Amino acid sequence: MVATERQQGFTLIELVVVVMIVATISGMAVLSINQAFNRRYSSEAEKLHIWMQQLAENSALQGAAYGVVTEADEVSKLSKLRAVIYYRNRWVAVTAPAPFELSDEAELDWLVQTPPEDEALLPQQQEDSDLVGLGSGNSSADELLLPEIAFLPDGYIEPQGEMRLSFKSTDMQFSYHWGEAGSTVLMERLQP
Repeated sequence: MVATERQQGFTLIELVVVVMIVATISGMAVLSINQAFNRRYSSEAEKLHIWMQQLAENSALQGAAYGVVTEADEVSKLSKLRAVIYYRNRWVAVTAPAPFELSDEAELDWLVQTPPEDEALLPQQQEDSDLVGLGSGNSSADELLLPEIAFLPDGYIEPQGEMRLSFKSTDMQFSYHWGEAGSTVLMERLQP
């Protein structure tokens, strides 16, 4: 009599197929997570571009010069960009548009040609005035706000230059540039 034994367990081929399926699913998950991070960085860069365009449009519509000041938030330790307006021979912080808060991984580099102080684009009052402390609540101890760039009502952006946005955990970089050719801020992604 021939006895047939029942097989228990899995064959080697079945185990290899299961391992390949798990590896494929894991690989797809890692790729989708990386793409989500890349989309997050691209989204932040696009939002910054829109914010800067909004400043340029406000300047043209209101007939006033707007500027951008970089600030460090002491509470959250994050950097943010604040809009300032040139009003009565002085740069004054404004509340609209709201400050643009950069993520904790974002790093900004301003590559602008700063003119000497005696050739300032829009000179500021040095003496006390009614506007001292309008943006921050301090009185005479207020420092003068000096923007990195200024959006002028005639559509130009001064001084000429570029701003680069990069992130600590990735090699993605975005360049915002303006200059002689046009009065708009152009954004492009730099290839590593």
